[in-house]
Amino acid sequence: MKILGKTTWVIILILICINANAQNIFGDWIKTKVSYLDNTELSNNNALKFQYLRYTFEKNDKLFISFAFDSKGTLYNFERKDRIVEIKNSYGYIVNSLMISKISNDELIIVQKGKNEFTDNDCLKYYFIREKDYQNQLTIKSSDILLISKNDTVYKATEKLCAKFLGDKSFYDFCSENIPERNVVMATNNLFIATFIVRKNGLIDSIQVLENINKEFEKQFRKALKKSKKLWLAGELNGNKVDIQMKIKFRFISSNKFLPMYEYSLKGKTAMNNSDFTRALAYFDLALENVPSDYQSLYYKAICEMNLGNKNAACEDLEKVKNFEKMQVDELIEKNCK
Repeated sequence: MKILGKTTWVIILILICINANAQNIFGDWIKTKVSYLDNTELSNNNALKFQYLRYTFEKNDKLFISFAFDSKGTLYNFERKDRIVEIKNSYGYIVNSLMISKISNDELIIVQKGKNEFTDNDCLKYYFIREKDYQNQLTIKSSDILLISKNDTVYKATEKLCAKFLGDKSFYDFCSENIPERNVVMATNNLFIATFIVRKNGLIDSIQVLENINKEFEKQFRKALKKSKKLWLAGELNGNKVDIQMKIKFRFISSNKFLPMYEYSLKGKTAMNNSDFTRALAYFDLALENVPSDYQSLYYKAICEMNLGNKNAACEDLEKVKNFEKMQVDELIEKNCK
């Protein structure tokens, strides 16, 4: 029997390590594109095409799915069986199944299960890259800067620069658990907005309440924020820690506003899918009358306006959608509004 030499074994071990590392799904992944399985592009009628999406796979089979760059997202459990990833809710029920089409150090392509497993052409295919690589592609704009002093610069939280909450849930959920007053105002139409700065050392200061509900809500929020002081990772720019201003919103919508909005939005989507854009526009207007903050209805309204030839109104609404910082509509604006 031939005995392998030391050099050969080193090469084999290196190849094994490279292969194992290439299969590492853990970390933060940002969606760059979504298409159908046959690579057909999604139409602009599908808001998912421009929706921000981040998957964060953590040890102990935890998966956070976020639709906002400044939120850790919703916690799920996951189980990986070779190429199949099953996503489960807190009760252990499978809520989604994904098939890994490709995975490497810097790229992840997954297919979402359809009616016939993973073979339907209308199965969705998601393309992801590492969050760091995604952020490196973005540039700092002057509007991303909060203030400049002799000693330092404070940035606003953006997709490029953002402090991270290191708790076992999103910061929103962390606060919700520590604000009992939230249950009291849940069924009301109310808005709470606060900003704070996460410094280079992870500490918090410069708390500002911009929109308040009542003194008790604010008191409990400040207490929750103080409780989180050791759970923040500062933002980084070019390898250096920087100060970041973060923002958090609690928006409460009563059922007599939310339910009509939801119903009108569904009717609008049905009409839009039937290319009846005039009817769809009327429904999205009704949805927004009930809940003006529903950015998806506002997006669909803009698409209807674009299809009806009202380009100026569509571009105005797309700019409003952009300001919600939930959808990546820059490319759509660039193509249609410049």
